[in-house]
Amino acid sequence: MQPEQRRDWTVPVVVGVVALVVVLVLCVAGGAAAYLLARDRGTEPAPVAASPSPSPVAVAPSPSPASPASCLVGRWKETSYTGNAEIYGATVQLTGSGALFDFRPDGTLVAVHKTSRRGTNSGDRYEVIHNGTITINYEADDEMIHYSNARATGTTTWKVNGSKRGSQKLTSTLDPERYTCKGDELRLYGEGFAVEAQRILPPGRPV
Repeated sequence: MQPEQRRDWTVPVVVGVVALVVVLVLCVAGGAAAYLLARDRGTEPAPVAASPSPSPVAVAPSPSPASPASCLVGRWKETSYTGNAEIYGATVQLTGSGALFDFRPDGTLVAVHKTSRRGTNSGDRYEVIHNGTITINYEADDEMIHYSNARATGTTTWKVNGSKRGSQKLTSTLDPERYTCKGDELRLYGEGFAVEAQRILPPGRPV
């Protein structure tokens, strides 16, 4: 028979208990750490997306005002004429209206005259009737219009007290004229006369 070998079981139990306690402590500590980490992460502020910088807005340049010379270009109707004329030895102030002026961009002016200028002197009635067309070259700066190369077709007729006194071919002077032009209003000034004209607006353009 073999001799009996006695075994002490209290030591492994204590060691097992201690090991179990250590494991529990580690689990609790790990859970607490995980909870704290999760809580800390939960309280961190969410990142804020940066707003895009606004794009620069293009500003359109202000339109430059039209020069008087460019304002001159267009079709005009004479609304008033006042001028002095020597007629058969008498100085007569004549008035009238109705001539048409077409200042073209190429430097050509076409003036259509189917007009009558009337005035009196010492009780006599004078009338100058223009019936024809004048085509003339022009150059304009901001104050003056200079003319050249006039071509005319038509006639001029003079009447005194209703009776015809004379007639001749329509002619044109080449004297320079001062002018002002703003919007749809034109004024011409020459030696002894003044003209006012209104722009003829294209169909459909508001007045």
